[in-house]
Amino acid sequence: MELTVPGQPHAGPARAARGGPGRHDRGSGSGLLGTALTLIHTGQAPTRSALTAALNVTRATAGAIAAELRDLGLIEVDAAPRGGAQGRPSHRLRIDPGGPVALAAHVYPDGYAVALIGLGVQIVARAASPADMRGDPALALAPAAAAGAELLRRSGRLCVGAAFALPTAIAEPEGAAVSPLYLGWPTGTKVRDTIAGLLADQGLTVPCQAINDVNAVALAEHRHGAGTGAAYLLVVSAEHRGVGAALVLRGALYTGSTGLSMEAGHVSVDPAGLPCPCGNRGCLNVETDAERFMTLAGFHG
Repeated sequence: MELTVPGQPHAGPARAARGGPGRHDRGSGSGLLGTALTLIHTGQAPTRSALTAALNVTRATAGAIAAELRDLGLIEVDAAPRGGAQGRPSHRLRIDPGGPVALAAHVYPDGYAVALIGLGVQIVARAASPADMRGDPALALAPAAAAGAELLRRSGRLCVGAAFALPTAIAEPEGAAVSPLYLGWPTGTKVRDTIAGLLADQGLTVPCQAINDVNAVALAEHRHGAGTGAAYLLVVSAEHRGVGAALVLRGALYTGSTGLSMEAGHVSVDPAGLPCPCGNRGCLNVETDAERFMTLAGFHG
């Protein structure tokens, strides 16, 4: 993923900036702002010299790009270069701690968590609450939207977008929930539009995204965690209820043509097993569910 800078054109992947064996001078480098911000955000360009090498531009162009990102309130640049182990000292580049944030939410059947995430994966603020998220989707999601909006009001930060991670497959391009069994929502519910409407009611109009929760975990691990730099990454999760899986192939999240691939929870492991709400028997979701293990252990709640 490459970050985009408001009001600036999309520059394409960082490798496109290299283009050839020689270095390029593209004026102020405004077309490379998104690429440069991505490199700094992910820790790949902690200094101006590292940014120069990663973009394959001249030192003057890299300096102009860093200055423009600084003037936009996105990064900080050391006033004076600092020496390293070897070579010429270079200005250090850091994410501006007062820069913009994204609103992130994780919804599960019995509660939600919301957070403001800044560049460099700074957790600016967070809140969580138990809640019954089943039933009417708009009523269930409203408290999470309100909690996120309240965090933003308290922070005074600019919000550039919102993403809600949900325990259901999400069909694209509609942003619709598909068989959200543990939430009891109607299949086909356009959750992305619902979230956008609820945030608008709170005075927040920003781009919104609804994503399967395990897909969100895979993206986070691939970009900033255990899978950083890996071409292939498989994530299997059994958190809260059911089993989910996500796959990164050649550096990109694999979702299939409609966003519905990797529904591992509905793989049948015992044709004569327990009935699953999906209509099948012996699915991983019911055979390995925490509630089933508690029942087998004699705990009934």
